[in-house]
Amino acid sequence: MDPLKKEKLDKIRIPDRPFTLQNNAMCFLSEDRTPTNSAGKGFQAVIQEILKKFGRLYYLLITIFSPVLLYTYHQHLKDLMARHDHKKIIINLGSGPAVIKNRKDIINVDIFAFNEVDLIADAFNLPIQDQSVDVIINTAMIEHVSDPQKIVSEIHRILKKKGEFFCYLPFIVPFHAAPDDFHRWSIEGAKHCFRQFEKISVSIGAGPTSGMLWVIQEWLAIVLSFGSRTLHDMIFMLLMILTSPIKLLDIILIRFPYAEKIASGFIVTGKK
Repeated sequence: MDPLKKEKLDKIRIPDRPFTLQNNAMCFLSEDRTPTNSAGKGFQAVIQEILKKFGRLYYLLITIFSPVLLYTYHQHLKDLMARHDHKKIIINLGSGPAVIKNRKDIINVDIFAFNEVDLIADAFNLPIQDQSVDVIINTAMIEHVSDPQKIVSEIHRILKKKGEFFCYLPFIVPFHAAPDDFHRWSIEGAKHCFRQFEKISVSIGAGPTSGMLWVIQEWLAIVLSFGSRTLHDMIFMLLMILTSPIKLLDIILIRFPYAEKIASGFIVTGKK
């Protein structure tokens, strides 16, 4: 583990919580957390599981071929990082194998021991002291938990006064197990979910083309697969590759009035 990250973790973690080391990360869960079934089941999940061992490659392929264009998401995240230097304590909660560009100081937290993860813990009960974190990033994660409000409460608990959060929530997206999938949010639903915070702002993170494209890809894969899960996954991945340029329309359409009605997802930001 990077010495700066370890110093930060030692400063903010609850001292009496026992932990072990798994894949060079502090693990506060009892069982083996080697990534297995982290993407659900089926042929597509197997491919994802393999690619997640190579985090940078995995996210590069997602950026290129995913039906969701996260252009505005990355712009907002870049602005957030510009306001907070390496001295700040920043947590990426539910990080998976992600590394935020040019920011090796960010502490990655996940339930799986990916190579990029620094802290393995249950997001419902984080081993982190109250009011100890400056910024929390949470991207497309809380739809995968049974009680997202508990995660929001944990975010509120560990953030310092005036600390910031940055969250991406899905709206128009098909089911995608990682390994489970439970929830979706409209703009009003997103505001309600984070009602504990002040100065909440909700904006489109991925636009209407992204919402439409993923649904169409799934529709075609269902129709053409004739009930075969493996064939469905193969057709879906082929369609992702062939139709991915269509998502670029969102660079324009995201600015249209009422684009939020079928936006793929929203960025929610706010302060404690």
